[in-house]
Amino acid sequence: MKYFFFLSAIYCILVLVTGNALAFRCGNEIVNAGDSSASAQTKCGDPVRYGSGTEKIKGKTEYVTKEFYNCGENDFLYSVSIYNGIIVRIDSVERGTGKGQCQ
Repeated sequence: MKYFFFLSAIYCILVLVTGNALAFRCGNEIVNAGDSSASAQTKCGDPVRYGSGTEKIKGKTEYVTKEFYNCGENDFLYSVSIYNGIIVRIDSVERGTGKGQCQ
């Protein structure tokens, strides 16, 4: 039992340190990697800002667009990387501010 709690703690620390999230919640909806960007906008509304960059996708460096969703002061600002209209990565980049759009 101690071993399980130790491994769980290590996993949580790694997730917090890397900032890589698998999903985030908007109200009663979940935004996951693999969803379409249109689905994320339907669930959360319009992003608070947009960006772009390159990321490794299946071993290749590809150009991605990024949408940022502010989930408020008790949550995070999430960076959603989109390739060919599909969410390929979700990162928590900093603490959210204000009321947020994910309620």
